Amino acid sequence: MKVFNLPDLGEGLPDATIVRWLVNEGDKLSVDQPMVEMETAKAVVEVPSPFEGVVSELKGQAGDVIQVGDTLVIFNQNASEQKPEPTEEINKVKNNKVTANTAKETKQIFYLPDLGEGLQDAEVVRWLKSTNDDVKVDEPLVEMETDKAVVEVPSPYSGVITKLYGEPGELIRVGSALVEFNGENNVPAAEPQEEDAGTVVGAVEVGHQVTREPSSALVKALARKLRVDLSSVQGTGKNGAITQNDVKAASEKRTASLQKPTESVSTDRHTHLTSTQEPLNYRASPAVRALARKLGVNLANCETSGKKGSITQEDVKACHQKLSTTSRTPQLSTATLSPSKPVSQGLPDVTISPESLRGARRAMAVAMTKAQQQVCLTTLVDDANIHFWKGKNNPTVRLIRAVAQGCLKEPALNAWFDGEKLERLVHPHVHIGIAVDMPDGLYVPVIRHAERKTAAEIRFDLNHLIEKIQNKTIRPEDMANPTITLSNFGTIAGQYATPVVLPPQVAIIGAGSFKEHLKLTSKGIENQKHIPLSLSFDHRACTGGEAARCLKSIMEDLSLPE
Repeated sequence: MKVFNLPDLGEGLPDATIVRWLVNEGDKLSVDQPMVEMETAKAVVEVPSPFEGVVSELKGQAGDVIQVGDTLVIFNQNASEQKPEPTEEINKVKNNKVTANTAKETKQIFYLPDLGEGLQDAEVVRWLKSTNDDVKVDEPLVEMETDKAVVEVPSPYSGVITKLYGEPGELIRVGSALVEFNGENNVPAAEPQEEDAGTVVGAVEVGHQVTREPSSALVKALARKLRVDLSSVQGTGKNGAITQNDVKAASEKRTASLQKPTESVSTDRHTHLTSTQEPLNYRASPAVRALARKLGVNLANCETSGKKGSITQEDVKACHQKLSTTSRTPQLSTATLSPSKPVSQGLPDVTISPESLRGARRAMAVAMTKAQQQVCLTTLVDDANIHFWKGKNNPTVRLIRAVAQGCLKEPALNAWFDGEKLERLVHPHVHIGIAVDMPDGLYVPVIRHAERKTAAEIRFDLNHLIEKIQNKTIRPEDMANPTITLSNFGTIAGQYATPVVLPPQVAIIGAGSFKEHLKLTSKGIENQKHIPLSLSFDHRACTGGEAARCLKSIMEDLSLPE
């Protein structure tokens, strides 16, 4: 059995859509015989057969999106290939002298998978195994740092490591080689899975064998295309498997809910988006994004000439040329940062080199640039009177509770906004991102369902998340999908600010350092403590009145004794 995975059809595009199959299951194909027409972001191309053999299974139907690297066609070998011709080899098999010698001679390469949130790369922190080490399936191989977390990558094989790709500190692209194994016992056992007419289960080629994936790659690809959260879809296939029809139904239901303003606040789980399906992403292939990073071009500044509004490499080059001719800002170089002479007499020569941003710091830079370009930012400021607080109150916990109450009072601030489609998604639950300042950058873990939790529960969740950040064990899912953000910068310094709204969110609350106000009361003039508040919001998604009512509700909750 042989497996043909969809190759890169040009310019590093990540996926392609099946237009029509040119062959059927059971057909006998020759090498280079056209099998299927696939539509990329730029063209319709015929994909030829790389093998000679009989088609055993076709993966996907017309209109399905197939990711590059996913299984497209499974072949049965020719009869001539199945029959060992040399008599000597036949005798060896009969005498049980040959078992798996062929597998031992092959080399298998493990490619870096997506470690969560659709991130494009990860940094090698430290290798947990060395060359010539014998490893088993699921044994940790390496610690990799993504934009927000450090994760252990387990081995998909059992075998002996023959090569490690990358040194600590080196960035590895998703899909690039990570570890090379020998061919001995290196294919993990896979339980056979049943399939039904509505569910196409993905398969991954491992050497010359095929292992089944627990969920369909086609279903995942369709969900990404239609912006559907698979975790919120109820599967109708066998054993609860999610079919393509389930994904399409969820997408139609979400679209219908967005078109009805009166139903914008909904408890329907199917209306939730995830950060990897964020509606404001640019349509550009990995190769185009890599070129943009290399040339220092922001995709937001590019014209789109590709099919379906995608950005091509030519668009990036044209934008770079335009910026090069109009910009008067000198280019940053090691020459300007590395003075050949000492700054003053008596001091030693100092060589300064530019530092590449990585991990959380790089993610922050990208996110802030995107926010600056996409959000119509407006900020309201006021002071919340906390003079009447009783007992021990944790200011951050009180702020989280108050923000949750403000969102319940004015749900327009607890929403996501798609500026391209002019669509707003109002959330029924409040998931508050908490900005945490760390030496290596900004982290924003999320307190889930803050509107339901007591002060003790909020304090427990907050302490647990901060501990995970400090220990580098925080997971991408711990920071995914906030509906509104709180930045308590007043624990360091500052009273008012213009906090940056990160799309697709529409609001962020900033809390400053405590300050005293003189107040005239029935008892005379009193010195009362206040918290300065700054509410930034995207004025495209909500009105000034909605923002003001939310801020007022937050202040009222903070003014309560406890």
